[in-house]
Amino acid sequence: MNSLFKERRQKHFLMLLKYWRLVFNDHFVIALFFLFGALAYGYAQWLPSIPAHNVWIELLLVIFMTVIAQLGRLATLVKTADPIFLLPETSRMKTYFRQSYGYSLFLGAIISLVGLVVALPLASVTSRTSSWTIALLVIVTLFVKSGWLNLSYLQLSMSQSQNPYWRWLKWIGPVLVWGITWLLSPVAGLCLSLLWLIITSWLVRSNSAINWRVAVTAERNRMSTVYRFFNLFTDVPNLQGRVKRRSYLNFIVNWLGQQSVWRFLYGRGLIRNTEISDLVFRLTLVMAAILIFIPITWLNSIIMALALYLIAAQLIPLYDQFANNAFSYVYPTTKDEQYYDFQIVFRKVMVIVAIWLAICSIGIHLRIVQVLINVIIAVIEVPLLTTNYLKYRIAKIEK
Repeated sequence: MNSLFKERRQKHFLMLLKYWRLVFNDHFVIALFFLFGALAYGYAQWLPSIPAHNVWIELLLVIFMTVIAQLGRLATLVKTADPIFLLPETSRMKTYFRQSYGYSLFLGAIISLVGLVVALPLASVTSRTSSWTIALLVIVTLFVKSGWLNLSYLQLSMSQSQNPYWRWLKWIGPVLVWGITWLLSPVAGLCLSLLWLIITSWLVRSNSAINWRVAVTAERNRMSTVYRFFNLFTDVPNLQGRVKRRSYLNFIVNWLGQQSVWRFLYGRGLIRNTEISDLVFRLTLVMAAILIFIPITWLNSIIMALALYLIAAQLIPLYDQFANNAFSYVYPTTKDEQYYDFQIVFRKVMVIVAIWLAICSIGIHLRIVQVLINVIIAVIEVPLLTTNYLKYRIAKIEK
């Protein structure tokens, strides 16, 4: 089982390396250099304005470190065929999953420690942080992540896989630990995080049998998240779209349009297609967060223009979503009507995105001038994207 996991880990690294080379090309690395430089500059400019012993900042640290603890999921590298071919080796799979836990803990600890490094300047402003305090915070970070992964492993257990409470405990545990750490004392937080680790480790040892179906589904969902990230930059053949009913968003479907066949299909397809809608939603949130914290006017405006272009590029594949549906060819509509309906849906989404990004560009210092500049950019760029650029991309799709 040791050699099996090492072989799969090596193949997994090679696959990631292939996509990382496509994602982190020279142009993207330069863009990231300027982007993180601007974020660091804005962060440094914001810190002196924070008063000492600010409760709201301490609550922000609790929320931030809790969210960071959720990053870096359990990577089992389980395959779809494993429940069939490895079922006779179930008794020996404990060694395999122990290695996967160590691998996941290593990656998760790196992510958590990077998050702690980002949070430390903010923590040093609100309260004094000595070398001893920083050491305690590092240990608490490792204990929290280790306990979180124990709960993730417990969710794969045969006896606990259907228990919905573990999902909530993965949020409640870090909130309690970091709440005690930031609001009370790092020493108290260390004691609570140690107790959290001991309890979760004991629960894992008492529930050792693995539910293969749950393990395969969890690993498939984890890899789908990785593939969706790579899909932002390049085509990923392994990515499989999902369709999800979201009845609570029916008002958006009605707003996008029910006056015609194609407008109804595109509105409902945008909401239900998790690959496109989730991608647009996450990209909008990330770009909005970047615009909030970048104080440099020219860089903020460039990112605004780039954000509108990237979101538009992710929306255009919705046009041929129904190309493989035979019934779409018997509709009493023409190609011009299909293009016109898609253009309306496309324009409505881009207008909402542009308004949201322009509002977020006001930042934490209420930069009204920046908002006006970004509104002008949106007024110029959105019509170009919904006419010339859209026509060019659809012409390439229909070739």
